Amino acid sequence: MHGFELLVEGVIILVAAIAVVYLFHRLKAGPVLGYLAAGLLIGPHGFRLVTQVEAIQTLAEFGVVFLLFIVGLELSFRRLAGMRTEVFGVGSAQVLLTAALVGAAVAVIGVSWQAAAVIGFGVALSSTAVVLQLLAERGELSGRLGRISFSILLMQDLAIIPLLAVVPLLGDGGQGVTEWRAVALAAGKAVAALAVILVVGRYLLTPLFRAIAGMHREELFFAITLLAVLGTATATQAVGLSLTLGAFLAGLMLAETEFRHQIEVVIRPFQGLLLGLFFMTIGMTVDLGFAAANWWKVLLLLLGLIVIKAAVIAALCYAIKMPATVALRTGLMLAQASEFAFVLIAIAARERIVPAEVQQLVLAVASLSMAATPFLAMLGLWLAGRVERVSRIGLAALEQENIDLQAHVVLAGFGRFGQMIARLLDANRIPYVALDMDAQQVAHFKAKGIPIHFGDATRPEILWGVGIDRASAIVLTTAREPASQTRLVSLLRRRLPELRIIARARDAQHAAALAGAGATEAVPDALASSLHLAQAVIKSFGLPETDLNQLLTEYGEKVAS
Repeated sequence: MHGFELLVEGVIILVAAIAVVYLFHRLKAGPVLGYLAAGLLIGPHGFRLVTQVEAIQTLAEFGVVFLLFIVGLELSFRRLAGMRTEVFGVGSAQVLLTAALVGAAVAVIGVSWQAAAVIGFGVALSSTAVVLQLLAERGELSGRLGRISFSILLMQDLAIIPLLAVVPLLGDGGQGVTEWRAVALAAGKAVAALAVILVVGRYLLTPLFRAIAGMHREELFFAITLLAVLGTATATQAVGLSLTLGAFLAGLMLAETEFRHQIEVVIRPFQGLLLGLFFMTIGMTVDLGFAAANWWKVLLLLLGLIVIKAAVIAALCYAIKMPATVALRTGLMLAQASEFAFVLIAIAARERIVPAEVQQLVLAVASLSMAATPFLAMLGLWLAGRVERVSRIGLAALEQENIDLQAHVVLAGFGRFGQMIARLLDANRIPYVALDMDAQQVAHFKAKGIPIHFGDATRPEILWGVGIDRASAIVLTTAREPASQTRLVSLLRRRLPELRIIARARDAQHAAALAGAGATEAVPDALASSLHLAQAVIKSFGLPETDLNQLLTEYGEKVAS
């Protein structure tokens, strides 16, 4: 009978999913919200058509596993290395700051510091499944919003490892220094095991896939794909890490193989179905009765979580010079709690760290915040539109200020290189205008009468605001974002074929990419001192060479004084 009841509930889940998601699709509300609503309706706190939630959750978790595998498949180790600033810088700062602020706010209502710490870190993490699915639906996973969101989510997934180990030590079962040493030892073993998994997987998976692919049997190819995902996930869980981290690593290891696209085609239908089931189980956990009985507490905590988390994430994104619209949308997109909050709070309740009533409040807030994510994403899009409209007013003023410029040079960046080039342009009476994202530096030089504006030079509308269509040259003086710089060069070459584009490159490979995209000259950092880059600018105008060494000496003396 148990098996039959489970089968009946499976049929009910499929019917509800198809009906409700179809309705939400017609209302243009998105499938994630539809799955959440379907789970709420048929779950234990709705019409009670499905009661065996735990059994369904076990299967539904594989939706997140396959999602992380697909994400890893679309990345590569090289691209991941290029995201280290966002992952370890912004990601770790976000977790610590959010946990501190939320923990301090919760401590005010009278819970212990241990409970405040667990709640703070529990809700500091965001839902990887919800966010990545929304980004994928909107086609934004590979853009700036997708990149920074994924970077923060990846750091949060890494943070869950020590959190799961530390939370039990805060309760009555903690054994002091001995237990902390055990955690440190377990962490060391996990890192070593992770290195072994990566090495073995990287050199074993590709030959294995080639052998199976040569047999031309679709069922065996599907089987080896499942083995790669579940085998790596099982290996990571066996050493104390998460299933999702293992699946992500499996995707990374296969990302640069020739089988990547076929693997994605095979896995995506299962990933989509199981992920939908995962969202339905989240909807089943929302206890509207409890939320209604404690509505003012739940509402206050929910608003507090969203405001604190969105503000912290938006501020950190803006601090690394993300556009204001991207920072705002990222903050609201990641403002929800994570599914890991349920796990951490459950452990804390078991260890008598968090009282039962507080546990229910946190679970209600976490569930509702995840359900609210599609609405927060729409709010972020609307607010970004308002900011863009305000920006357009600023762009109109920028265009008016630079309307008389003709045959000038646009300096994209005003650091050491940009300042040296500006001095040389002044010496040769060549008009220029500079752009920089350092507000203090812009204000400092603007006060000295230097033609400089605050703006992101990788955004075409800013460049057109300083008259790039009337300029004779643009000099890209920074090589911090090679991919965006190469895209910008390609765009400018297509739209302005006569424009001279001189760029500073990170290395010889980046210089070749810039040249291929249409740069007139690309100078690698290995050669690019301010003299080399400045010399390239002067030569491009066909002017007689100035004594650059003398100019550099004078410039150095001025800076020193």
